[in-house]
Amino acid sequence: MMTVNDLHLLVVEDDDFQRQLVINMLRSLGATSISESGNGRQALDIVRGVGTKPVDVTICDLNMPEMDGMEFLRHLAQEGHQIGIILTSALDGKLLSSVGKMAKMYGLKLLGTIEKPIVLHRLKELLAKHHLAENKWQRPADAKSFSLSEIQKGIQANQFEPFFQPKVNLKTGRLVGAEALARWIHPEHGVIDPYAFIPQLEQSGNIDDLTFLILEKSATACRWFIDRCQPLSISVNLSLLSLDQAGLAEKIAQVVRNAGVEAEYITFEITESAAMTGVARALENLARLCVKGFALSIDDYGTGYSSMQQLTRIAFSELKIDQSFVKDCTDNLAMSIVVESSIDMAHKLSIKCVAEGVETQQDWDALKTMGADTVQGYLIAKPMDLNAFRGFVETYNQRPDVLSPSVPRNQTEKNILVVEDDDFTRKLVVSVLHNLGFARTTDADNAESAIKLFESNTFDLVITDVNMPGMNGLEVIKMIRAGRTLAKRDTRIVVLTAFSQMEVLGAALALDINGFLVKPITPAMIDEKLAKGLSEKLSLRPPFAYEAVRTKFKGLPDAELRSPCSKRGASIPLPTRAEPGSSGGWSEHHISLQRLRPGMILKEDLYLLDGTLLLSAEHTFTELSINRLYDLRSLLKENHICAQEAPKTGLP
Repeated sequence: MMTVNDLHLLVVEDDDFQRQLVINMLRSLGATSISESGNGRQALDIVRGVGTKPVDVTICDLNMPEMDGMEFLRHLAQEGHQIGIILTSALDGKLLSSVGKMAKMYGLKLLGTIEKPIVLHRLKELLAKHHLAENKWQRPADAKSFSLSEIQKGIQANQFEPFFQPKVNLKTGRLVGAEALARWIHPEHGVIDPYAFIPQLEQSGNIDDLTFLILEKSATACRWFIDRCQPLSISVNLSLLSLDQAGLAEKIAQVVRNAGVEAEYITFEITESAAMTGVARALENLARLCVKGFALSIDDYGTGYSSMQQLTRIAFSELKIDQSFVKDCTDNLAMSIVVESSIDMAHKLSIKCVAEGVETQQDWDALKTMGADTVQGYLIAKPMDLNAFRGFVETYNQRPDVLSPSVPRNQTEKNILVVEDDDFTRKLVVSVLHNLGFARTTDADNAESAIKLFESNTFDLVITDVNMPGMNGLEVIKMIRAGRTLAKRDTRIVVLTAFSQMEVLGAALALDINGFLVKPITPAMIDEKLAKGLSEKLSLRPPFAYEAVRTKFKGLPDAELRSPCSKRGASIPLPTRAEPGSSGGWSEHHISLQRLRPGMILKEDLYLLDGTLLLSAEHTFTELSINRLYDLRSLLKENHICAQEAPKTGLP
């Protein structure tokens, strides 16, 4: 990695005093090779100088005589000079930011901007970014060109590989997945970046060959990690041209199935322009991918043309903020507001927010403060081949600078019981728990064994599957809540489910469980659900209320067959309250799930998508029941809930 001492720096500033001040600062940082000029014209002569050491970074003022900073930048771009740019000015910060954006559009490597007066720590920070700076849209001046025929032969020869760039949860600092980026491993020229082959494949309509090759290899890599109890979500880029192909969703699903991977482990990143397309077939393919369980991410958000209404047309689960916004948000107030607003919008739409291009600790800290969920960028790691990524995964979470899980340290000392009849799933959950710091973990492969363990162990949390041979998981939960085991009635309980049986969800909700873990399992999911489940307020009802909950359904062990047309479910039975008119002052509204508060009263029965009754009218919402509804929000029939808030009463 280059240091300041290795760089040839050019200071372009018309004010003699300020120019000398910057030079002195650079020398204090260890710079030994410094050139200077009083305007852009003189600076260009230095840059063009034959036989002189090439300029690595220029610190350039904007407002100068003869040739100002903007014209100087334009000439640098037109002549193809690969120089890092630091812009300085005493002019308005918004103008400085605008010129910075212009420099990027010219394809220049902008390291950042500094509003005068220049301070040493900011100058040092931007110089440190020189080895990281790159423009993903610009083709290097000395890059080799390849014909379409050569590229296609490379695909046929299996020379293309996914390189994986890690994604990290901002809250916990833990690795949660990676983006798979195509690289050409050329037998003569080594690793070739996408600029050399993506445009030609898209323009010729041959991008599908590469897409499916990278998808197949990425899914195979995903399976490798799952087999070693290190489940990670893998993101793969999908072209707009591919989306217009009939039958695309089924073809994708088949490739992923052949690799032995469940759809929920794969995310497809769609560029914002593709997401906003009006092509019916593309929208159909996106919808079908969602139906099959794949997650969709809006890639490069902020670089296209979109509206709030368009963003709600498809069930995106992730919004990915483009790196150009991330790099500017730490020193540009306007950009910071845009990024924070995007994060807030994503959360209000109940989708995760990922920020790419995180290169400095300052970027990390700013995005964490703004509430971003996940980040990727050179601060964590550059894209790497599969072997290197395997090593990275093995060592990353053991690093001392990786933060602790979302669950507080005192909570990781809790005793946990995992009840699951499938050996692989049980071992996977236990392994993830250990990696998250939960050392006191016991497991059982059936309900009867779990109940036996209650005789000699006190568990703080039980994670249980539902569909098991013999006694099903719901019956175990019912026995715990009704006080018919030696377990504590207020034991925290999280249910493992595939969300395939709607009636099971209603019963679990009626038994006051503390969360759903949706299969397939990921570390981030377990971390999030356990943090909530161990901390939320739990107010149990009398034992007889749980005895009334139906826990045997068709398809579960010991099922009592029911009428096929019955959709009654297992709603929570509650005593009838007085009519609003009799108490006076009640306010009834249709509100969003986010606006529900403990103490509100449900005024209309609440149903799941298949018509199963989930909650009966007159249910009094608690923190626990609101959290469970939020877990099930994608399965609710209605987006708004008819709820009533009790009047505020004051002392007479």
